[in-house]
Amino acid sequence: MTILRTIIGLMLLVLSSQAHAGGLPEYAPGEVLVKFNQSATSAQIRQLNSTIGATTIKTFRGLNIHHIRLPNGYTVKQALNYFKSSGIVQYAEPNYYRYLNAVPNDPQFPQMWGLDNTGQTGGTPNADIDAPLAWDISTGSQQVIVADLDTGLDMTHPDIAANLWTNPGEIPANGIDDDGNGYIDDVHGWDFGENDNDPSDSVVACGGHGTHTAGTIGAVGNNAVGVTGINWSVSLMPLKIFKPVFFGLLCTADSAAIIGAVNYAAMMGAKVSNNSYGGGPASQAEMDAIAASRSLYVAAAGNGGADGIGDNNDLVPQYPSSYPLDNVLAVAATDHNDVLAVFSNYGVTSVDLAAPGVQILSTVPVRDGSYALFDGTSMATPHVTGVAALMLSQDPSLTFRELRWRILNSVNPVAGLSGMVATGGRLNANNAMALGVAGPDVSVTVTPVGPTNVTRGSSLSYQVTLTNNTATAQTVSAQVYAILPNGSDYVLDGPLNVNLPPSGVVSRTFTKTVPAGAPVGAYDIIGQAQNVATFDESAAAYQIN
Repeated sequence: MTILRTIIGLMLLVLSSQAHAGGLPEYAPGEVLVKFNQSATSAQIRQLNSTIGATTIKTFRGLNIHHIRLPNGYTVKQALNYFKSSGIVQYAEPNYYRYLNAVPNDPQFPQMWGLDNTGQTGGTPNADIDAPLAWDISTGSQQVIVADLDTGLDMTHPDIAANLWTNPGEIPANGIDDDGNGYIDDVHGWDFGENDNDPSDSVVACGGHGTHTAGTIGAVGNNAVGVTGINWSVSLMPLKIFKPVFFGLLCTADSAAIIGAVNYAAMMGAKVSNNSYGGGPASQAEMDAIAASRSLYVAAAGNGGADGIGDNNDLVPQYPSSYPLDNVLAVAATDHNDVLAVFSNYGVTSVDLAAPGVQILSTVPVRDGSYALFDGTSMATPHVTGVAALMLSQDPSLTFRELRWRILNSVNPVAGLSGMVATGGRLNANNAMALGVAGPDVSVTVTPVGPTNVTRGSSLSYQVTLTNNTATAQTVSAQVYAILPNGSDYVLDGPLNVNLPPSGVVSRTFTKTVPAGAPVGAYDIIGQAQNVATFDESAAAYQIN
């Protein structure tokens, strides 16, 4: 008993030494994330590590970020000072922890009010996302890949298995990285917490959460079993980032796991990801990875502090949902009366919209009863992710900015959300899908002229066409920008106002010289046209060598 007490005391001492104001550890001990300058050589990096006895655990492709393990007795603070003073480091930071944003409740009679609210749970009819109306337009497609960064997935669940993503380039259980993506036998995703190829939902205390969020996005529909997801058909990619730490006392995802999962999702074709977690300080490394993904990153706004009452993210940011990136959507939670949930964080500049997040019925691992009701912004977030996936089934070419614009410009205004979230509204799937049926008032097309595989120092050309799809004159703000390999934008032309007569068409060809020092890699050249009532983008892919 004395030994046990000593161990527990030491554990608590370690926890308290790293805890932030919320009482939970902020970062992983003995690890840091370091982004080296482009000019830093492999030999310099090895020497820098060797001097203090550090080792590189992993290097993240395309980001030049190293996940580094420190020697025993070397503190994170010491390491940050050491690496920052080296002269070859862009930034160094702790490997921050993130925490789940959900509170499970006991199972109740299966009524999915968030998708179609008839007042069946005592709430307000139509305080929902109008999923049945959206299903008249599309019920989803397995061609759409959705990455779910969470605790993993019960891949054999009878209401999930048919919608499980399978890596087409990988042969199961042969011990070979068949598709050359750096992951061996990643047939159905990856566990970035434990670095293995089994993303099954955890059996530890943090388990079940990932299966629940996945079910809201894409539990199999019209199969006479259990519940239905917003997408009856979809490809769910489980990317497990959570693992137990501190002898199983806590369940966390660290920044390194999140970065690895974000990279993987983008590499394997996921255009939208669900991120029902948060907490702790901002991470530049996380933000760089999210920006570079070029995909829509839907994130939970958070559940407030220990008092169970939501906080204002404008005053105290919640990361990753508070990152100031165009591809991040921050989601608050509402109840069945369209009232902001008492636990939900909010913020008129930092939280974009709300979605159902109280008493949400969805799948959980079969061992836990197959279905359960959970509360949390974690549960609101997959509603938005699911609608984004449904929109991609309608039009797979949508960019993350088009997805974002349509979702935010199709919410149901809710009086109680005015001044609480940026849109003042709650998600509406049917309205978002209807924008796709109608199409933009003015559409833009970017067409390559000449080769798309271009060397630095040479030129490339593209044609931009604006088309007025209405019988009235239109004025739009038009621009062309490039998305660089690191995810950042570079404006090539515009923005400028273009006047189009009824049914008018305007085309122009542009030629640009690629700078000799431009980063090597994949680029998207994107044309954009927008006004108050319309938004459209078109992308052309280029490779710069």
